[in-house]
Amino acid sequence: MTLCLILITLWFGFLAYIAEKIVFPPWNFPKNIPTIPFYVIFLPSIIDIDQTELYDLYLRKPLEKHGAAKLFFGSRWNIIVTKPQMLAQIFKDEDTFAKSGNQKKIPHSVIAAYTGDNVISAHGKIWRTYRSIVTNGLQHFDDSPIFKNAKLFTNIIEQHLNENSKERESLPMSGLVQRLCLDNISQVVLGFDFASLSSDKNPLHNHLMRIKKQIFHPFFLTFPFFDHLPIPARKRGFADVEAFRKELVKHVDEELVKNYKFEQTTFAASDLIRAYNNGVIDRKQLTDNLVILLVAGHENPQLLLTTSLYLLAKHSHTWQKKIRNEIWEVFQSKKLSELPLLNSFLYEAVRILPPLNTIINRCTTKTCLLGNNVVIPRGVYVGYNNFGSSHDTQSWGPDADEFKPQRWGQDIETINKNWKYAKNTCKLSSFHGGRRACLGEKLGLVEVRITLAEMLRRYEWILAPDWEEKMTPAGPLGPLNLKLKFKKLNL
Repeated sequence: MTLCLILITLWFGFLAYIAEKIVFPPWNFPKNIPTIPFYVIFLPSIIDIDQTELYDLYLRKPLEKHGAAKLFFGSRWNIIVTKPQMLAQIFKDEDTFAKSGNQKKIPHSVIAAYTGDNVISAHGKIWRTYRSIVTNGLQHFDDSPIFKNAKLFTNIIEQHLNENSKERESLPMSGLVQRLCLDNISQVVLGFDFASLSSDKNPLHNHLMRIKKQIFHPFFLTFPFFDHLPIPARKRGFADVEAFRKELVKHVDEELVKNYKFEQTTFAASDLIRAYNNGVIDRKQLTDNLVILLVAGHENPQLLLTTSLYLLAKHSHTWQKKIRNEIWEVFQSKKLSELPLLNSFLYEAVRILPPLNTIINRCTTKTCLLGNNVVIPRGVYVGYNNFGSSHDTQSWGPDADEFKPQRWGQDIETINKNWKYAKNTCKLSSFHGGRRACLGEKLGLVEVRITLAEMLRRYEWILAPDWEEKMTPAGPLGPLNLKLKFKKLNL
């Protein structure tokens, strides 16, 4: 009888712990903003629902009304924000809303082991050190490899068409686009050729694909606590991550260090190696920043390019035709950045499907007032929902959910002015803001412009009839396993 009583007591104690830590937000969280039900964020793990559907069903109404809400994610309760005024405050006051990435938030997790402490997630003096090292290589770069890779990319599509007898045979795009973006970032930023486009059996690429499936599993993203446990799949994840990090640094050593190439080049990786040799950063910091340059440097352009291909296919008789006519005689990166139709299309693609949806990587250093009346205690993680910000009807009007590139303007001066205004006022937070605005924005947009221009000159494409129009369920936001049908243009 006593044993039964003990077991019952333990069971109810466990339920009480779950209720305290998961079901309900902490008692000191603000009471004047809504609470998103705790189960919402892991629904994609158990039912067929994507991030945009999840937002419409559970997040849109409370976030549009209040601008902020309490959200369970990453084994803790957080404050999630969408209103421009609140976002502007967060981006401006970095001392209060301090960057705190996975290496601090969930240091025991597979994703923290993957990215470590880096220029995106670090805070204060160490972030300023990282930023001073990599900024030049990310802002001033040679775009010739991107042109070369765009041709290789389109050649692979042509090879696919030649090998398939059926006209306009559908082609899965996810792996192919990732191969392109890996080669771009490795050649432009890391100083070596990842060689993904030259072989679909590339070991480093296959290794990375395996890791991404492990990292972005919706359940473990929501409950990284389970990475503490000796689960075989997570143990393999840690081992795979460590092996990949070592392999990446080995490539950099062979291509830049052993032959002293880093001394004659201005790649961001070259600057990191010089900083390491001069004792400014240690070996782990070198590795962490090389990894994040590869990770963020290929994932965000990959998502934007995939979304752009999807939207051009969806609007094949309008925007695809119009932009093809606009870019037909333009073969320089600088000229592509001056085309109104192409750039208004890209800006709208970023708005309609921001590559990273929910970002929670800031932690309050003291009790503070967010907006006019939201008091947030010290030590609370605060993040933002980019999809919510860019679909808020108060910021973007009643047509916020519609894909309308013309909303940015008709001439390139107006389009760029509106783009900068949307970012500066935090109506659009896809590239973050303030001092922590994305250092890779310029490179990512250049990459997508060049690739789309090359594709539009050679092919027309539509959505594959056998592809279900669905967005990703968790993590990065974009079309899930996009498939397209291509037809070669008669030049």
